[in-house]
Amino acid sequence: MPERFSEFDFGVTGLAALFHEDWSHFGAPEDVVAAYLSPGDEPCAGELLRKEAAALESDLTALGDSGLDDRQIRMLWTAATGGNFRFRDTESGRDLLLLLNMGCRGWQQLHGVASVDTNPGWNTESLVHDLGQAVAGAELDLPDYYPLDRQEMDSMELRKCLLICSRTASVELAFRLLLRIQLANFMPIHQKSWAAYQRISRSLSLGEYVLSGLDFLVEGQ
Repeated sequence: MPERFSEFDFGVTGLAALFHEDWSHFGAPEDVVAAYLSPGDEPCAGELLRKEAAALESDLTALGDSGLDDRQIRMLWTAATGGNFRFRDTESGRDLLLLLNMGCRGWQQLHGVASVDTNPGWNTESLVHDLGQAVAGAELDLPDYYPLDRQEMDSMELRKCLLICSRTASVELAFRLLLRIQLANFMPIHQKSWAAYQRISRSLSLGEYVLSGLDFLVEGQ
């Protein structure tokens, strides 16, 4: 399997980490994209950042084109940001994806476009099955303080969203969303689940730190 461009989380799940309690200090959601892809003190964006932008655009497009409805996209994004992103009443899930994608494409117009890492082995029926088993065994109970449609945002609904994502967007994206949701909400990870995550991560050629950042959530570690 080819190596990824990054050893860390990336794409829409990497972006979700910036939507913490103080994310509005960046400005609008598209400003968070600019901060996420910022080259910092470097005079221009390098190949790795262009790869990051490509992965982000790919994720956003895959979610927008998936079989998830707007409510389900809102649910996944709310969970992936630990409840820190509050949708406006009239704002749909795809409205947000469009804003984020506009920010990403504007960045690419300034800094250039790179290819997306792809491999047929990262989206097989076997992995869809393995991801389904992992989702079924995952701890996905959300905190009581959640702001959006709390009565509908239960673990069963989250599992359903992740499975739809795996089948109609990509297994890899669904897996990274599963990990991001558990990390953002400090959900415990069972030893059996952790072993399954390690197998899936290896099959997807994900970087070392995509999983290791969740070590502290694993029971008995």
